[in-house]
Amino acid sequence: MKKTQRLVSVLLVAFMLGVSNVVLEEDRMVNDSRKKVEQKEIQDVDDV
Repeated sequence: MKKTQRLVSVLLVAFMLGVSNVVLEEDRMVNDSRKKVEQKEIQDVDDV
């Protein structure tokens, strides 16, 4: 009984995380620790 309750709760949490990713339109996974980094383009003085 205890194992089935734990299995159901784990599946429910996984399903809710998946739904929240769809709602928030996120493309990162749960264990993805990389941050999205944007690079700024630096213009040299010679280019101006």
